[in-house]
Amino acid sequence: MNHLRIHSKLSTQVHRTLATSASKTLHTKPRIAVIGAGWAGYRVAQDLDKSKFEVEVISPRNHFLFTPLLPSTTVGTLEFRAIQEPVRTIPHVVYHQANVNKIDFAKNTLHCSDALDNGFDFHLQYDALILAPGSETNTLGVPGVKNNAHVFFLKQLSHSRAIRNKLLECFERASSPAVTDEAHRRELLNFVVVGGGPTSIEFASELYDFLEDDVSRWYPDLYPLAKVKIIEASGHILGSFNNSLVHYVEKLFKKRNIEVLTGTVVQKIDENVAHLSDGSSFKFGMMVWSTGIKQVPLVEELPDAEVAKHARGRLKTDAYLRLLAPSTSSDPHAHAQGHAMTECVGQGNVFAMGDCAGDAVKPLPALAQVASQQGIYLAKQLNQFGLDYVRHFRPKNSTVSDLPPFRYQHLGSMASVGEWKGVFDSPSFDAGDTHIDAPKVQGFLAFLLWRSAYWTKQVSLVNKILIPMYWFKCMIFGRDISRF
Repeated sequence: MNHLRIHSKLSTQVHRTLATSASKTLHTKPRIAVIGAGWAGYRVAQDLDKSKFEVEVISPRNHFLFTPLLPSTTVGTLEFRAIQEPVRTIPHVVYHQANVNKIDFAKNTLHCSDALDNGFDFHLQYDALILAPGSETNTLGVPGVKNNAHVFFLKQLSHSRAIRNKLLECFERASSPAVTDEAHRRELLNFVVVGGGPTSIEFASELYDFLEDDVSRWYPDLYPLAKVKIIEASGHILGSFNNSLVHYVEKLFKKRNIEVLTGTVVQKIDENVAHLSDGSSFKFGMMVWSTGIKQVPLVEELPDAEVAKHARGRLKTDAYLRLLAPSTSSDPHAHAQGHAMTECVGQGNVFAMGDCAGDAVKPLPALAQVASQQGIYLAKQLNQFGLDYVRHFRPKNSTVSDLPPFRYQHLGSMASVGEWKGVFDSPSFDAGDTHIDAPKVQGFLAFLLWRSAYWTKQVSLVNKILIPMYWFKCMIFGRDISRF
């Protein structure tokens, strides 16, 4: 029996190896490998011209996630499948559910491991590589955050499902006859959000709406005991927003009895006890940790001798999103004009974008709209000029000026803050010599803009239908409180 198992596994490995070798031999179009299926990776894979390129996507997550609506799924305002798009629905794209462990830039080879079959490794060849693996939540080295049954991240659908189950578990535990002490009930219903960015604020707002609309109805005896607390290290929440909008949200949260602790740091967590920098500590039922990002292991482990990195580990790129080598000389003036930098990784056929990368001279913030625009830009240039042009800037009868550098257009920042309210930090712009600050929007109008913008950004018709249906269902019938 063991002999048969070994023979079967060897046969499978030989079959896969032969299949990979055959694909390398038979492919006639340049092969572009895309690492990641997020805002940058999914968009570039979607927009690349499949009649010109063979496109292969490698990601352990087999779907694109519409992250701005992720907090809505934690309490049942939206259902999980309404905010994701399977990678395989992109026509004529080859997808591998796998992890990339190592990149050999000299040999144009990816060393991968199957995400489902532990121990199975394989190699993929590429003519061009697009690095867009995204990022992961930064724990800031705080003891007790990782592998804690009471602490959750909010970056993937799996995180959202876990938060939803834990949230309902806290209410069921608090309602159990086994819990007779009101102080214990209050501890179970003490919900803590660490971080004051848009994701944290939107989750806290969704949680508040859930308490007001659904908990008050289905757990009326527990509703008065529930508490929402936000802990932010800086002086204000929503630090990137206009001050008037920040003050509006802080005033709104104060009115709702959402406790906001600014200038405070979580120093340690002992199971369900948080210890703060001011010397205080308290017990909680659930904590959502959303304190910024750090690079994924693949990016962290890229050798400094091969790739140029910023101080916080993001990869350096030139104005055309090409990955730079560490020996690159930087001329800010030339870079701003869109001229090529002197040294690129490989043969200039490696690109990096999204959270994992930043311009060598002026890195942009790690935002979804930045990553999406980069995906659109790179696909457009590759489709129009071809791979050789982008590599070398040496096409016939053309000059470097024919290829425009990437230009980011800020579209503003939005956040939903509960009770049909929102904030919209509209972008400023220049009209000739005049700088114009667009009006900042708050309240119901901002909420309508928030919902309208994110509805129109949906990729598939299916989700454009499902999302309004779930919003309507939530408004009329309330949120689902079943736990499974």
